Amino acid sequence: MAKKDMAKKESIYKISVILPTYNEMENIAALIRETSKYCGKHLHEIIVVDDNSPDGTWKIASDLRRKNRKIKLIRRINERGLPSAIWAGIRHAKGNVVLWLDCDLSHPPSLISKMIPYLDKYDIVSASRYVDGGRDKRPFFRQASSKMINFLAGLVLNLGVADITSGFYLVKTAVFRKVTLKQTGYAEYCIRLSYDAIRNNFHWKEIPYTFTDREKGTSKSFGNIFNFMKNGYLCLAEIIKLKFSK
Repeated sequence: MAKKDMAKKESIYKISVILPTYNEMENIAALIRETSKYCGKHLHEIIVVDDNSPDGTWKIASDLRRKNRKIKLIRRINERGLPSAIWAGIRHAKGNVVLWLDCDLSHPPSLISKMIPYLDKYDIVSASRYVDGGRDKRPFFRQASSKMINFLAGLVLNLGVADITSGFYLVKTAVFRKVTLKQTGYAEYCIRLSYDAIRNNFHWKEIPYTFTDREKGTSKSFGNIFNFMKNGYLCLAEIIKLKFSK
């Protein structure tokens, strides 16, 4: 395919960026700026889905949208949770591709520009710590636990996805005609997304990246050892449930 034809094909992508936030006042402005930069001409909109953050993240997003019409804000007063926030963004998205990532900048927005070209051949592109070239720079215990979950998922479900709990996805909206995001839990939704997408014959590509801990703000997923153990247990339970589902 000639370079001119490739550029023409790639220009059809209209990306709806979904940013599920809770207490990310220190990161939200930089995240919006960086995702806008690396989506480039493909950026259609940025949807901030905020769970009524006590630190006023939603206020910052509201101020920013006065200057940028591509920014939209969904402020959820009576709802909480990462997967349901992402799904709310997907339901409101107007683009033909949706993108979401962690809002603490542990997922590098610079990777977005490397992910986009793979949409020519794939339905889902995800960032991966566990393909060649990927790295996880978090503390050892968190690395080991994550690798264990992904190893067991690969062994039990055999989906061909190395990083089944990625959380950094670029997905064609056509996927959601057959796949519905799990609404509860934390990382279990990633496992279910992988399982349902592969079973529905959607094509998946993983791109290596280096995962680091957040520099600003406080982690919501693993704030203490009890939350860490709970989330790990729920991921393992989801794997077993899918193995024995019809």
